[in-house]
Amino acid sequence: MEEKYSINEILNAVNEINEVKVNTQIKPNNRIDNSDIPANTLRLIEQAEKSKD
Repeated sequence: MEEKYSINEILNAVNEINEVKVNTQIKPNNRIDNSDIPANTLRLIEQAEKSKD
């Protein structure tokens, strides 16, 4: 079953998708507070992340 769409319908659909993407983007200002994690633990986590690469 093949449906045919006009160029305007396709462009409107693309614009709607782009609007949804813009409205749902995560803001980069959300920072995690690590002040309650001991410094040694943070150091171990950083070392583990570096060794993965």
